Amino acid sequence: MPTDVVRQAIISSLFPTDAGENLLIHLKVFEDVKQTVQAEDDGNAKAPNIMGKPRYLCLTQKRNRFRLYKVKRNQTGTFSAVKSWLLDDIKQIEIIDANQFAMTLNKYYLWAVEKPKDKNIFLAYLIQTARRVLTKVPKLVNIDENYLLRFLHTSPNAGSSSPATASSPSSAPRSEDIRSYSAISSSGSQNHLQSPVESVNREGSVHENNIPRSGSFADNLLPRNSPAVSSDIQPSPSERSRSDISHLSSNHDTPTPTKEIERKEQERLRDAKREREKRDKKVQEEKAQQKKAIEMQDKLAEQASLMNVEELLTDFNWKTSGNAAALEKRLLGELHALEAANVHAIIQSDERVRSVIEHIDVALEELDTMDRWLLLYSTELNSMGDDIRKIESQNRGLQILTANQHDLIEELDKLLSAITIPKSCLESLKYDSMDTAEDVEKIQQSAESLRRVLKIKLDAGMQDMTAVQERLAMYIVHSNNFSSRIYDFLRAQFDQQAHIAKEMKARASPTSTRKGGNLTVQPHDTVVDALIKYQGFNLWEKEMEPRMYNELQRVWPWRVWVTLDKFINCILQHYAQSMAPVYEMDIRELIDATRVYYTTLRNRGLEELEYIFRSEDYRTARALAPYAAKLSGDDNRTHRYRHMLRGSMEGVMGGSGNSSRNSIDEDEKAADEAFAQLMSQSIMLVTREQNFMSDLFQLSLGAPSSFLERGPVIPKIWNKSDLYLRRDKNRDVKVSKKILNWIEIIFETLEPSLVSLLEYGVKSDPTQSVSMLAAAEFQHEKWEDSDQVFVSRLCTSLMQRLARTFGRFISEQLKIIEETKVSSKKRKGILPFFRTFPIFALRLEAAAANVDPESETRKTVNDAYEKIINGMMASLDSIAKESDQTGDDKEQLNANIMYIENMHHFYHELRANKLHVLDKWTKIAKSQYDSSLNAYIKVIIRRPLGKLLEFFEGVEAMMRTSTPEEVSFHINYNKAQLRRVIAMYPAKEIKKSLEQLYKRVDKHFSEEEGLLQVVWRGIQEEFLRQHEKMEELIQRCYPDAGIHLEFTVQDLLAMMSELARKVNV
Repeated sequence: MPTDVVRQAIISSLFPTDAGENLLIHLKVFEDVKQTVQAEDDGNAKAPNIMGKPRYLCLTQKRNRFRLYKVKRNQTGTFSAVKSWLLDDIKQIEIIDANQFAMTLNKYYLWAVEKPKDKNIFLAYLIQTARRVLTKVPKLVNIDENYLLRFLHTSPNAGSSSPATASSPSSAPRSEDIRSYSAISSSGSQNHLQSPVESVNREGSVHENNIPRSGSFADNLLPRNSPAVSSDIQPSPSERSRSDISHLSSNHDTPTPTKEIERKEQERLRDAKREREKRDKKVQEEKAQQKKAIEMQDKLAEQASLMNVEELLTDFNWKTSGNAAALEKRLLGELHALEAANVHAIIQSDERVRSVIEHIDVALEELDTMDRWLLLYSTELNSMGDDIRKIESQNRGLQILTANQHDLIEELDKLLSAITIPKSCLESLKYDSMDTAEDVEKIQQSAESLRRVLKIKLDAGMQDMTAVQERLAMYIVHSNNFSSRIYDFLRAQFDQQAHIAKEMKARASPTSTRKGGNLTVQPHDTVVDALIKYQGFNLWEKEMEPRMYNELQRVWPWRVWVTLDKFINCILQHYAQSMAPVYEMDIRELIDATRVYYTTLRNRGLEELEYIFRSEDYRTARALAPYAAKLSGDDNRTHRYRHMLRGSMEGVMGGSGNSSRNSIDEDEKAADEAFAQLMSQSIMLVTREQNFMSDLFQLSLGAPSSFLERGPVIPKIWNKSDLYLRRDKNRDVKVSKKILNWIEIIFETLEPSLVSLLEYGVKSDPTQSVSMLAAAEFQHEKWEDSDQVFVSRLCTSLMQRLARTFGRFISEQLKIIEETKVSSKKRKGILPFFRTFPIFALRLEAAAANVDPESETRKTVNDAYEKIINGMMASLDSIAKESDQTGDDKEQLNANIMYIENMHHFYHELRANKLHVLDKWTKIAKSQYDSSLNAYIKVIIRRPLGKLLEFFEGVEAMMRTSTPEEVSFHINYNKAQLRRVIAMYPAKEIKKSLEQLYKRVDKHFSEEEGLLQVVWRGIQEEFLRQHEKMEELIQRCYPDAGIHLEFTVQDLLAMMSELARKVNV
C-alpha cells in the first residue's frame, strides 16, 4: 500500500482533525523478528526476508506534547493503537544494523524495517524533535547524528525550509524559523511532516522568528513560473475584438458584410470568450493563493507575539516549564513596590501634607496625657479589686466549710445505715426456728442483711476507722455463729431424714419378685422434700470466705475453725455417710429380687441348655429327644426361640404340652428383662441422688454463684421427674470430682453387688452375658457425655467384664466344635454343632433383640458368629477329608452327602428363622450345597450309565482336537463301537438301573431334612440332560449312521413316573 494511503488511513482511524492531535511522521516496522537480511553499507537494501508482526511507529503532536504510538493494522483496513509513550519516556535509542534498531522505553523494544532509508529519516526526525523539546536527550548508541541529519536535509521533494543541523558537535544551534517539512518518500510518495515547535537556545533565551527577507511568505508559496500579480492587466481577447469591431465600423461607412465575414467574426468572438474565461479562472487561483499567504502571515505574527511573551518571561528567569506560583509572587512584589513608589511621589509633591503631619503630632501628645491619667485610675481600681477578691475568698471558704460539714454528716449517716443491722435480724439468726419454709425464708432475709454488711466495700479511710472495724468484727462473730448453727442443724437433719427413710423402707413391702413383674424401688421423696428448703443455707456455707474464719479465730481463740472447703466437705461427707445405708438397702433389695431369676435358671443345670455346643457322645436323652421327631412336630426348639426373637411369648407358652421347656424359655426371657430393669432402677437411683445433691448444695451448672443471688425458698420439689433428667457436664473439674467422691461414698456397694450378680447369672446361663452387656451398654449410651460420671464409669466397667466373660464362653464353644469327632459309622446325617447353631443364634438374637446395629453388643455378637461359623466350617472340612482319604466313589459320595445334609440344614434353618445378620453365611452355605449336590449327582449316575458316559466323554475330548466328521474315523469311536455301546443299555436295563439307583439314594438320605426328593429330582434332570447331550453328539459326529439310543426321553419319563407310583404305594 502506498505510504500516503497508509498515512491517511492512520489519520482517519486514530488522529482525526477534530481531535487536535497531528501525525508528524510514521514508520512501518516489524517486531518479534525471526530472520532479516541486512542492507549494504551504502544504504541500498537487499530484498529483505523479514518474518515478524508488522507494526507502525507514529510520532504525533498535540499542543506542546509529543507522543510516540505503536499502531497495528486491523483486518478491516483500519488502525488501532497498541501502546503509547511520551517523548520523554524514551531513555535510549540504538541502531543494531541497517534494518534493525532498538529503543528503551518502559522496556527494551527491537524493531526491524524493510528500507533502511526510512529508518534513518524517522530516527533523524525523532532525535531532532527530542533535542528541540526535551531538556534531556535520550542516550544514543551506535548512532552518528550528523549522518542521520543528512538524510533529513537531502531527502527528495523536501521543502525549502527543511530542519537545519549543526555541521559539527562544537557549533552552537542557531534559531530557526517556523519550519514546514515536505513529504519524504522512497518510492515517489511523500511522508508528510508537520512543523515542530520553535527551538530554544541552550541559555534559555527565546529567539525571535525570522521572517524571510527575500520576498514575502506568499511569494515563496506561489509557483515560480506563475505570473506576478500587478495592477497592469493585459486586455483580454474579447476587449480586443470589441475594439477591432469598433475600429472596423469606424473605418467602413457602409455596413455591407458578407456571410463569410460574419462567420469568421463569430468564431473570433467564441475564441475571445474562451480566452477570457481562462484568464478569469487563473486570476481566481492567484487570489486564493494570496489569501492563503495572508492567513499564513497572520499565524506567523501570532507566533511572533508568543515569542515576545516568552522573552518577557525570560527576563523574570521563568521558563515555560517553571513554577507559576513563584512567578505570581514576584509579580505581586513588583506591583507593591510600584504602588509604594507612586504614593511616595504623591506625598512629596503636595505642600498640604506637612500641615497634616504637624496636627497629627499635636494629637499624639494629647493622647500621651490621657494615657497617664488612665494608668493612675487603673492602679486605684486594682487595689480596690484585691480587697474585694479577698473578701470573696473568705466567703467561699466559709461556704465550703459549711458544705463539708453537711456532707460529713450525710456520709456518717450513710455509713451508719450501711454497717448497721437491726437487732431483730441478729436475734432471728440466733433463735428463730428452721422447721418450715416460712421460717427459713425469714432467717435467710436476716442473713442477707448480714451478708450485705460484710460484703460492703468502703473507701480506704473509712474502712480503717476503729468504729467500723469494731462493728464489722462483731458482725463477723454473728456470721460465724450462724454458720456453726447451720452446720449443726444440717447434720441433725441429715441423720433424722436418713433414720426416717430406713424406717419407711422397713415398713414398706419388698420389691416384687413375681415372674413377669417389674423390679421397682420406691424413691425417697420425703427426704427430698424435707431437705430441699435448706439449699440457701448450703449456699451461705459455700460462699463464706476463709478470711472471715481467720478473723473469727483471732476474736475467739478458744474455738478451732477449719477452712471453707473443709467445712463444706464436712457437711457433704456427713450427708453422704448418712444416706449411704439407705441406698445400700435399696440396692440389696434390687439384687436379691433379680437373683431369684438366675436361681431358677441355675436349678435346671447346664445340660438342659439346648443352645450350648456339646459333642454327640455327651448329649443327654432329653436334649436329643426333639431331633428324633419329624420336622413337622410341635416340639420344635427353633420355633420357640423364633417367637422369643419377635418379642412374643405365644410360641413359648403355646407348645404341645411340654411345660418344662416352655418354663425354661420363659425363665430365660424373664432373666434378661430382670437384669435390664435392675440396671435401669440402679442408674435411676444414682442419677436422682446426684441431681438432688447438686441442687441441694448449689453445685449444678446453672446454680447461683452467691448467697445474694439465691432464689426463693422451695417448700418441696413439685416436679420430681426433673431429678431424672440428663444434665450437661460441669465445667468446674474440682466440683465434678467432689460430686464423684460423694456418689462413690453413697453407692459404694453398688458395683461389687452387680459384679457378684453377673458372675452368678453367667454361671446359670453363659448366654446371659449378652443380655447383660446390652443392658449395660444401653445405660452407658443414655448417660454418656453428661454429668453422671459415676454412672458412665460403672457401665464401662461392667461392659468390659461382660465382654471378657462372653469371649471366654465363645472360646470354650469353639474348642468343643474343634474337638468333635465322628466315627466312620456315623459320618452321615447332620453334625451335632450344625444342629445346635440355629438355636444358639436364635438365643443370642433374643438376648440382643433391641440393640443398635452399630453398638458394641452387636459387634461382639457378630464377631462370635464369625468365630463359631468358621470353626464349624473348618471342622466339617476336616471330617469330610477324613471320610474321603481312600479316594473311591463310596467315600467321595459320603463326603458329598455330609456337605449336602449339613449345608442344607444350615441354609434352611437360617432362612426359616429370618436371621438376616447371617445372610453372608447363608449365601456361602447355599453355594457349598449346590456344588456338593452337583458333584453327588455326577458320581451317582455313573453306575447305571457308566460305559455310555465314558464313550461320549471320549467323543467330546476328540472334538476338542478334531472336527466332528473326523471322530467317526477313530478306531475307538467309530460307528461299530457306538452301536456296541448303545446295545449295552437297552430300555429294560435302564429301568432296572433306575430302580436300583433310587434305593441307593434312599439309603443315603433320610426324610428328616426332606432331601431325598430334592436329590432324586436333580438325578432325573441330569438323566434327561445327559440323554439330550448324547443324542446331540450322535447327530453331530455320526449324522448318516442312522443310530439312536435304545431309550427315548418319553421312555425315561415313563420309567420315572412308574417308579414314583411304586414308591408312594
